[in-house]
Parts: sequence; structure tokens; C-alpha cells
Amino acid sequence: MTIFWRLLLSHLLSDFTLQFDIVNKLKRKYMWGMLIHCLTHFVVSVSLTWPYLGDTWVSVGGTGINGWWALAIMFTIHYIVDELRVYSMKGWYKDNTISFLLDQVIHIYVLFMISPVSVPAPGTLLGEKWIAIACMLVLVTHATTVIIYFLEKDLFGKAYPHFDEKYLLIFERVVLWAFFFVAGYWWVPFAIAWAVQLFYMHRKRIIDMSTLNVALNIFFTLGVGFFTRYIYYGVL
Repeated sequence: MTIFWRLLLSHLLSDFTLQFDIVNKLKRKYMWGMLIHCLTHFVVSVSLTWPYLGDTWVSVGGTGINGWWALAIMFTIHYIVDELRVYSMKGWYKDNTISFLLDQVIHIYVLFMISPVSVPAPGTLLGEKWIAIACMLVLVTHATTVIIYFLEKDLFGKAYPHFDEKYLLIFERVVLWAFFFVAGYWWVPFAIAWAVQLFYMHRKRIIDMSTLNVALNIFFTLGVGFFTRYIYYGVL
């Protein structure tokens, strides 16, 4: 599972952390904008899987496909899927939570299909610890921001959060997530206190966000936090 988790991290970084607003706008307008986005994914994937690129990852019809060719396939499919999504949004449907999640499922499925197939030994299903934790960090930061945005847009027609709101909530989630690294159960009261202060910020209108937004921030952070704790310690 080593290569799959490295590819997953490259996808999360490229589709969320490194997909800046300007890149997102350009890829929806121009083919070269889409190329920039997909090439970013390709370059990050090469960087993270460099030691394994010469190895055979999968075999099709008895023909071995090494890492370079596998990433070329990934790049091609990524470009086609994202272009089809952009094209479809111009006339078939509006971009929403379902289309976003379907897009992510397709991309992750492709990563799984081009990764070496092996029966993992006990304790290796999650791959390398630092790679898995890095995936969790991207999920709790930029990925959660996008997921909550789509949910609120579908329900309330809310626009994408402005810079201050986006990064303040990312900071809040990262601090809450960090408590899960504390040994024993001392993290519990700290996590509860931090969640309470987030609701206090909402009640005092320190930042303009809905009750659903606060609840989703805490819910997603707790989910990622528990999984991170399992990755880090092997137990909850």
C-alpha cells in the first residue's frame, strides 16, 4: 500500500492545497489552465513516488507497466475526467456536492487501479505513518473547507469563504486535530474546551458562520482526528 498512499497524498495536495483559486478559475476557462492543474498532480506524484518509478506497478495482459507509464495514465484520465466535469457544468448540471464527491471517488479509484496489488501484512494497510498523517492533515485543512463549502452552497447558496474565514477555520481545525496526538486521555478535555470556544465564537458573531458550519467543522475534525490517532498509536 506504500505507493497507493503516496499517490493519495499527491492527489490531496494537488486537488486541494495546491489548487489555488486562480488555478481553479483558469482550468474552468482554458485547456492550458486544466493542463497546469493536471501537470501539478503529475509532478507531485513523481516527487513522492520517485524511488519506485522504475518498478512494475501493474500488469495488463501480461505486459508490465512501470511507474512512469502508470503516472502517464493517471495524468491522462485526470485531464479527461476534469474536462468532462467542467464541460458538463456548462449545460447539464450545476456543480454540487454529489458531483464533487463523484469526481473524488473516480480519481481515487484510478489511483488504486494503477497501484501495485498486494496482500498487506498486518499493520501495513495504512502504509507509511508519515504519509498517512500527511493525508489526514490535508483532509482536515483544505479538503474539509471545500466539502463544507459545497454542503452550504447546496443548502443555503453560500459563496466560497473569504480569506480570513477560510484560514481562521483551518487554524481552528488544526488545533483541535492536534489534540489527538496527546498520549492517554488528556486530549479529551482540551478538545472539548476547544470545540466549546468555537461555538462561543459563533454565538458572539466573532466570525459570521452558520451553526451547521460550526457543527461540520467539529464533526469532520473529530472523524479525521480519531483516524489519525489510530494511525499514530495503533489504538484509539
